[in-house]
Amino acid sequence: MKQKVSLVGVAFVGLFLLFYWMEDHPENISETNYWKEDWKSIRYTPPKADWCGVLEPKFAEETMVFRKIPRGWNQTPLFTVTSSKNDKLVSYEANYNVKNSFSELSVLKTKLIEKTSPEIQNSYCLGMSSPSLSLSEENGQEIEFSKDKQLFFGKKIGSDEGRISVLVKDEVIAPYNYLIEKFRAPNTSFREKMYVTFNNGYIKELSFSGQVVNVKADNRAKKNQYNVYVNDWSRSTGERIVLPPDVGNQWESVVKGLKVEFYSDEAGAPLFPELSSTQPPEAVLDVTQSEGIKYRLSFFPLWESESGKWRPVRRELVPYFSETTTWIKEETFQNLVIAVMKVKNASRYERPNQKIQ
Repeated sequence: MKQKVSLVGVAFVGLFLLFYWMEDHPENISETNYWKEDWKSIRYTPPKADWCGVLEPKFAEETMVFRKIPRGWNQTPLFTVTSSKNDKLVSYEANYNVKNSFSELSVLKTKLIEKTSPEIQNSYCLGMSSPSLSLSEENGQEIEFSKDKQLFFGKKIGSDEGRISVLVKDEVIAPYNYLIEKFRAPNTSFREKMYVTFNNGYIKELSFSGQVVNVKADNRAKKNQYNVYVNDWSRSTGERIVLPPDVGNQWESVVKGLKVEFYSDEAGAPLFPELSSTQPPEAVLDVTQSEGIKYRLSFFPLWESESGKWRPVRRELVPYFSETTTWIKEETFQNLVIAVMKVKNASRYERPNQKIQ
């Protein structure tokens, strides 16, 4: 009996200290790094229906796995997101939300490190029903996530509204709440909608084949006195010529503006048909950046419905990754074709005060 009383007393003291330090004296607790790790993958698991924490706004409903894939020395890594719905896996390039998560979780900052207890876990809704983030140093097709590196999120902690309680193995920590709050959004919020993304540099080469057209343009851009790249486009198919700046720049502008209109699993999307993996594309656009990053967009035959005219697109980040099919408006594709035809039909451009050889 005395032993039970002692255990209850210890648990009460632990809970009291947790409340005391985080509720009354959060400013006296210095922030520390819980770990510094180079994680290669993150798995998000949504909360279960019986979780006693705040369920609104809704969390993303599907489990998602994020991967960081290196692209070589001094290159920005590629980030991907994979999820499953109705037993179908879909994979896309991930956006800034995921990139930020890798940075935030690699150096995990906290204002509290305490041994946990059943009372603390019950009080802060921490447990197997909590939303969680699992971490791994692997990024292959099959990833083993260690239970020791799984973060279970609970209620906000203390008077600091920016902190949240997190259970890691047998400890409770208090990192920033945005680590999990960003997941109160649909899974599409973690996908990169732009087909061509930039970190540095410029588009070095554009190539379009299909629609009875084969056009290629090269860009020898140079920085001006303001350290900004100025394009210098040449057509390298047919008669090789220097392109008028507006013609080359228009093609580049259209390419940079290409973005996903709908994902097949997106709420509110038309009931798009399945695209066969063996179906040949109707047109292919290749984009090469000055940093060496390459994109390939394969455009497949038009699909019409009461909702409009749509064209399926499959994007590859060569040679690392191929996305699940996405959809754009037919009007968007035709704008691309118009820009390509202007390059195909362009006349030689004579630079002012300079004769083109």
